[in-house]
Amino acid sequence: MGKIGGFTDSASAKQYRQIYARVRAQWPAGAEDHDVQTRFGRTHVIRYGQGPPILLVPGTGATAENWSPNAEALGARHTVIAVDTLGLPGLGAQTAPIRRPVDLALWLEDVLDQLGIDTAHVGGLSYGAWASMQLAWHEPRRVESLLLLEPGGNSLGRPPLPSLPRFLRLLALRTEAEFERFGRFVEGGWPNDPDRQRVVNFGMAHYRPSVPMIRYAKDAQVRRLHMPTLVLLGENSIVHDPRQVLDRVRSLMPEVEADIIDGAPHPLAETHAGTVNDRILAFLTSHE
Repeated sequence: MGKIGGFTDSASAKQYRQIYARVRAQWPAGAEDHDVQTRFGRTHVIRYGQGPPILLVPGTGATAENWSPNAEALGARHTVIAVDTLGLPGLGAQTAPIRRPVDLALWLEDVLDQLGIDTAHVGGLSYGAWASMQLAWHEPRRVESLLLLEPGGNSLGRPPLPSLPRFLRLLALRTEAEFERFGRFVEGGWPNDPDRQRVVNFGMAHYRPSVPMIRYAKDAQVRRLHMPTLVLLGENSIVHDPRQVLDRVRSLMPEVEADIIDGAPHPLAETHAGTVNDRILAFLTSHE
């Protein structure tokens, strides 16, 4: 990966913004767009609702607008702050390398600072869950609770062997068609919004990413997550064995609520939005 993430050319960047705008329109009326400056570059943020803040970080290739299925329900009781991950496709502009996992924590810390937020509920899907864990390890006082939705790759579990050839093919080809095929595999047959999926497919095919790779969290690290934590896993996830991850977090984390959502694939925040929204809101209410 390059030192600074960016689109391959200006035409691709322009087309990406047009695709992004179509999905952005799915957010509830009243949602606001902000650009905040961090030590790693300009970060695009979508903000909606009122109440205790929830900072949401998307999975690889997804962006702030991919949380549109969750925004209205969560925003009824909370201020939803959804970010585009610097170093991955989005409307931000990276200006400094994000090389280490701790850099992700520093970046999220800057986002909170620039928005005038001291503490927040913090979470994400896949890569976003792993990024959220970095903030929880680096600056735990700022994390009221942790929301880990299908934590990515090998962060808390190991990828199943049958999935590895597909991952390797994707890394080798990196075309929009290949990302589309991989997306169908990840979704496991569940219908997904074509515009939201196009944001991911086009972005990943035409962007040079620059973020640290997910690293496996050792037992000692997992035990350090002392804040209340919600872990939601998809029964049909292709990135790990959900039962193994469930057993592991329950045995290592003192303040965890963890469950497997029946029939859900990896992108469960979109495919099973109603269930995920209800579980998040119930969890947050129990820890107010």
